[in-house]
Amino acid sequence: MENINPFPVVVDSPALRPGLLFDVDSYPDFDIMDMADQLDYHHEEVNAEEEEEAEKFNYEEEEEQAFNSRAWFDILKHRLSSSSSPAAAKTPESAAAVGSRKLWTNEIIKLAGARIIQSRSSTDGIDVPAMFGGGLSQEEAKDVELMEHLLECAEKVGKGEFDRAIELLGRCNCWASQTGNPVQRLAYYFGNALRQRMEEGTEEVGAEAEQDDDDRKPFESDTAVTLPDEHGVEFHKSVPFYTASQLAAVQIMMENVAGEKRIHVIELRICSGLPMIALMQALTSSGPTNSIEMLRITALANDESEERFIHGSGERLVGFAKEMGLPFSFKIVRIWDSLAGAVHKDQLDLEPKEAAVVVAEFALNPLIARPHRLESMMKLVRSIRPRVMVVTETEANHNAPDFGHRFVETLFTAGGHFDCLAECMAGNDAARTAVESSYLNDRIRNILVAEGEKRIVRDVKLTVWRKYFARFGMLEIAIRGLALQHASMVIRESPCAGSCLVALDFKSLVIGWKDTPLVFVSAWKFMKAVPQ
Repeated sequence: MENINPFPVVVDSPALRPGLLFDVDSYPDFDIMDMADQLDYHHEEVNAEEEEEAEKFNYEEEEEQAFNSRAWFDILKHRLSSSSSPAAAKTPESAAAVGSRKLWTNEIIKLAGARIIQSRSSTDGIDVPAMFGGGLSQEEAKDVELMEHLLECAEKVGKGEFDRAIELLGRCNCWASQTGNPVQRLAYYFGNALRQRMEEGTEEVGAEAEQDDDDRKPFESDTAVTLPDEHGVEFHKSVPFYTASQLAAVQIMMENVAGEKRIHVIELRICSGLPMIALMQALTSSGPTNSIEMLRITALANDESEERFIHGSGERLVGFAKEMGLPFSFKIVRIWDSLAGAVHKDQLDLEPKEAAVVVAEFALNPLIARPHRLESMMKLVRSIRPRVMVVTETEANHNAPDFGHRFVETLFTAGGHFDCLAECMAGNDAARTAVESSYLNDRIRNILVAEGEKRIVRDVKLTVWRKYFARFGMLEIAIRGLALQHASMVIRESPCAGSCLVALDFKSLVIGWKDTPLVFVSAWKFMKAVPQ
């Protein structure tokens, strides 16, 4: 196995600026120690709904809220009046600049939303032509019309007006396509989700829809793109967000176990195993191999299928460590064997002389639907008192109890993903289609169709996690220095670097596409006095 150092020395790294698109050719050299001071990325204020979510993740008695047309209208207006990235909104492109290029997916959605609002209210004062520089190409005009029909269809579905919704969905189908441009692909999958929601709402679910429901397993949809198949590998090679977040996370771990000879990494959920390979490479490249007496990795398995996947990842890690001459052990702990999914500290076989690190890579959002398990997991982490807990999660709000809110938020987040795949995976349509039709499609359907316990995908923003972590006495650590440098290196080397957003949200790293945050990386320690 080739020993590739994931952390080459970066001599000329671009500076990052708050909320600006990452243009690698326009920034001067910078002092890496001062870089974090130049960044200042702030999300919009936490609204009342997020405040409530932060108080408790308890949705066992949740009831779906009745569709409120005014609320749907307001969230759509809010999306038009503020960027997903508030810092980015401080430096908007001029209408002339936007008009000289092809509109990207979320701009098409915003324009469609603006037209809907303009058609229903004469008091909102939205100047649609001024939003995006005036004239549209023929394809853009069709895309805007498609998004108008899709948004109006979602409104009718939410209100239970299925006859009108079916008519609008038929109009969408005339232009939507699984193999078309990003807007057409987006409409294809969202249209399918709306159709399925109508079928289930009228209790006319056929065998095919029932099979689709059975396929929505809690953890499978989230791990689809990280499975070690050819499409998953191509996805990671082409899309820079996940590699950038992984290398930043590894550097955070390295900084918190510097000088330690015995290191124990507790993975709350192994997605691909790639971060642990990068950690091994970093440990062996940072000094003599024999300086590390033992690297232990303990992975938690939530069910039997996940255990099988983790077992395969473990075998690869064992083989990799052997080739590198790194003392290594790997262990799987079954969560589902325990009462209510609780893990006891003694199952981890912690040793007094080892430095413990907890890694939560896309591990916490799936547990929001299982509040007791999430609570048990956080109590376990608190009892470990690790040197650092590194959290990587989706930066989005897909957990509103009302369907209309979820639809609008999910449409914009997915718009960023579909637009990114179109640019970063151009020329490899097989892998791109596989990612869209499996991972993204599963998430879209689960968010928009499922309710109650069946709705597993409940992403919440970093602002919500901050308040939740505070209950456990966790302190946010500033990400700076080499962690930022490694993330920026990955973005800079990507062909689509000019469209990537890299910024700090207070002390944590946010990575996204154009003005849409998609992933965050944060680091946490525990206060000495732990709240009870």
